[in-house]
Amino acid sequence: MLKRSPLKNVAARRALKAARRSADEQLLASKLPSPRLAWRSAELLAPEHRIEIGRSLTDTVHAADERLLPSASPLDRAAVRECRAQLLDLAAHLFDLDRSVTPRGVLLLERLLSDSRGPLYGSGKARRLRVELHDVREALTT
Repeated sequence: MLKRSPLKNVAARRALKAARRSADEQLLASKLPSPRLAWRSAELLAPEHRIEIGRSLTDTVHAADERLLPSASPLDRAAVRECRAQLLDLAAHLFDLDRSVTPRGVLLLERLLSDSRGPLYGSGKARRLRVELHDVREALTT
């Protein structure tokens, strides 16, 4: 059995990440599905990925609970508590695999959860998070 060189695996992973970034930018730029980006859309809409993003949303809501001590995460706990219903509604939508979602909406949720400069983190305002969640909700269902 032949073993692959670790360098080839690293190079392959980097190439895949670069391709995903490029595809993500194109998906965000257009509201219309592109056959060229079908592979990335399939990744974003996979049931496992939807459940993973839904769990991340519910974990975020749980981490903002006032009964718990703050974690090392710079989560804007007050804004998350104020938008709790919207976050859980989005999570429920993702968990319900019979309901359709758009790749663009899932991608926006991914970015919301991972962007350290976004409205979920820091000491922003709940209004900013509410507006972002409204936009994500529209993108997820349209």
